[in-house]
Amino acid sequence: MAKAEEKREHVGLKKELGLFSAVSVIVAVMIGSGIFVSPSSALARSGSVGLSLIVWTVSGFLSLLGALAFAELSAMVPRSGAEYAYFLEAFVPLHSYFGQLPAFICAWIFIFVLRPAEVAVITLTFAEYFVQPFIPYFGHIEPESWHQVKKLVAIMTLGLMVYINMTSVKLYVRMQNIFMIFKIGACMLVIVGGIWWLATGHTELLNEPFKDSTTSPGQIALAFYSGLWAYDGWSASAVVAEEVQHPEINILRSILIAVPIVTVLYVSMNLMYMSVLTKAEMISAPAVVVVWAAKVLPSWMSFVIPLGVAVSTFGCGLSVQFGVTR
Repeated sequence: MAKAEEKREHVGLKKELGLFSAVSVIVAVMIGSGIFVSPSSALARSGSVGLSLIVWTVSGFLSLLGALAFAELSAMVPRSGAEYAYFLEAFVPLHSYFGQLPAFICAWIFIFVLRPAEVAVITLTFAEYFVQPFIPYFGHIEPESWHQVKKLVAIMTLGLMVYINMTSVKLYVRMQNIFMIFKIGACMLVIVGGIWWLATGHTELLNEPFKDSTTSPGQIALAFYSGLWAYDGWSASAVVAEEVQHPEINILRSILIAVPIVTVLYVSMNLMYMSVLTKAEMISAPAVVVVWAAKVLPSWMSFVIPLGVAVSTFGCGLSVQFGVTR
């Protein structure tokens, strides 16, 4: 009986995630389609290029502080689930029944409300950009038919994500590591393209970086809301803490690597967008990166941007689904 109890105490998830994979999980969840499609909210609220870049930089720093708090909590409570595990640890000792209620509400909201809606949006966005390069080659197909095709692709994508996460953690890790490399590659394409644009003398849009900056506290707060929303996902490695090898070391390291990388990418990409597109173009564009690519990249690379957004959204959805099961 004592041996059975001892075995039960040591039952847990396999530690399949090394440092690189833990970094990959954070980057995957943080970088979705937002930085490619609609990064203009902070610019619209702040009013100027300079203030917008300050908002993006400070939002990254605040996200790092939040992530470090979760790193400390994951060291104290080395179990998967993040908020759910922390609520249990904090409130169950206070009351055996009602102490479980905050954790239950947290899990219910994540499983039945937040994450399903998030994955639905992600798969539909993936379908939109996955199908886009093929539309010119099938001009005879009606727009309504393309809507049906996109929905079918979204459903198949969701099924593939479920299959990968159900099959094994090792398969997920391999897939996610590959997607992270492609995702960072897509971000670097925007950054390198923007640097080339600036190097050829197109600096006129950055000559007065703080022109039209807002002084309204409400607008500045909304700009920070937009920036912080884009950084959501910094707690991803804490969510899967039980599966991280040497979590007391690697969770902190993964956060210190991933969050600054994402911050540099976000600030740099926004700078490159703003060096090419006017404020009006950024705010009105349905997909900022597509409008940017039309001005900077050669026409034969037109398929690269939609593919990069599709890969980014797929990796994000895969990791969101992986995390919520914990």
